[in-house]
Amino acid sequence: MSESHDEPSGDDPGRDVEGLLAAESEQPKKSLAMAGVVLVVGLVVAYGIFQWFFCRIEVPSGQVAVLIAKTGDNLPSGQILARKPGEKGIQLEVLKTGRHWRNPFFWDWEFTPLVDVDKGEVGVLTRVYGDSPPNLSDTLLVAKDSDFKGIVGEVLKSGSYGINPYAYGIEKFPAIEIRAGFVGVVCNRVGKVPEVPNTYLVNPGERGVQREVLGQGAHYLNPYAVTVYPVDMRSQRLEFSDRPDSSQSDEQRGKALNPVHFPSSDGFEIEVHLTVEWSIDPERASDVFVRIGTGDPSTLLDEILYKALIPALRGNARIAGSKYPAANYISGESRTVFQTTIEDSLKAVCSRQGIIIRSVLVNDIEPPQDIAGPIRDREVAKEELARNKIQLEQAKAEQSLARETALVEQETSRVLAETEMKKAKIDAENQQRVGLIEQEKLLKVAEADLRASRLQAEAILARGQAEASVIVANNVAEAEALRTSVAAFKTPAGFAAYTYAQRLAPSVRTVFADPEGPFGKIFNDLLDSGPDVTPEGE
Repeated sequence: MSESHDEPSGDDPGRDVEGLLAAESEQPKKSLAMAGVVLVVGLVVAYGIFQWFFCRIEVPSGQVAVLIAKTGDNLPSGQILARKPGEKGIQLEVLKTGRHWRNPFFWDWEFTPLVDVDKGEVGVLTRVYGDSPPNLSDTLLVAKDSDFKGIVGEVLKSGSYGINPYAYGIEKFPAIEIRAGFVGVVCNRVGKVPEVPNTYLVNPGERGVQREVLGQGAHYLNPYAVTVYPVDMRSQRLEFSDRPDSSQSDEQRGKALNPVHFPSSDGFEIEVHLTVEWSIDPERASDVFVRIGTGDPSTLLDEILYKALIPALRGNARIAGSKYPAANYISGESRTVFQTTIEDSLKAVCSRQGIIIRSVLVNDIEPPQDIAGPIRDREVAKEELARNKIQLEQAKAEQSLARETALVEQETSRVLAETEMKKAKIDAENQQRVGLIEQEKLLKVAEADLRASRLQAEAILARGQAEASVIVANNVAEAEALRTSVAAFKTPAGFAAYTYAQRLAPSVRTVFADPEGPFGKIFNDLLDSGPDVTPEGE
């Protein structure tokens, strides 16, 4: 007995139920996946909104942003700024102008304007964070790239700077301006202690007055590091006279001193009025400033006058003036010698102190009136005699000059006459040569024309002869041809008839004429007078 199994049909109710259950189980999975996608998209959009509206930092132009970390490691004791990543508090670095991103849950920030240092100014930074320098007495200033707190040695020149106000303080000072005609004596306020103590000038890098000076222009230096004293290098004028001069300024009149007095070698009192022009040696300005001055540049020139120049001038004037008697100061030669002696001696003394004597001018020398009158009269007489001699020599010279002038004029006239005569002679000779050259040119042209005419006549004759020969040859050839043609006929009348018929033939197609008539006889004559041709074989 065999068992039979029927195949399930396509519309089995059990299978439909299973499919329905499976479809219902897939529906929640698709809903969950869709919800997940929507959640992710929403989170991304929310994160973008959060980033754009809450994490975005727009630092405007002309400002910087100071960051403050809300989380991280606590700062060590005594430290006010976070100098390492991961530390909590105010950060050392600032955000510059532009767009930045920070999470507000972990960061806070505040804006602060840029620090502007104008033209002609310097900015001095004071670092308020960091450790104290190990030896502050030697350094006093700290380097820009160090971590020590204190005044920074490097300065900021004109420009805009983004500075963290919690890290640095800033002071502005005018740049050091050295005017024309001045130099700047530099005194280092910081640096090493001089190796050689108790010296006026120190070596570069040491604390004290430097040998090198600053030239004209603007210098951007730290006023906490150096002090610059302007020293006047211009020429100064000093008057030793009690007579006011209208060309002098009020300042120069105020500095005018009494004339120099000294005894002559014979015991008379001599009064000398002098003008001295001097200046400070630029290469020794620092030395003069510390040796003669008291540290105040406004009083330096007066200190040079009363400590060095005036004592040296009065002393040298007395020493040089006491070598001559009073009478010698009346004449000009002695005054020149006296002036040169004072100038040379004063230059030698002042050059050792860094002072340049440019000139010493003796304006006037007043000897005692007891001897001045007679000596002056004698000198005047000498001058008058010398002037008369000069006038006499001048008159002789003028007379000699007049004679020489007349001779020169006479010689000039003679030379001019000879020159005119030579010019006329040269002109006549030149005209004669020019005329001769012109005639020779005309003669050569006429000869050339004659030769050309002869050649032209010969050419015409030759051409006529050639043309005549050609005509004769042509006529002979034609006559010979005519004779030959006539000889071929029995009679000349036959040749004439032949020629007539030859010329008439192109115009005549057919001729009907009686051989015995007048027109026919023409052809009869032509036939009768034709060439005698005998057929071959006859």
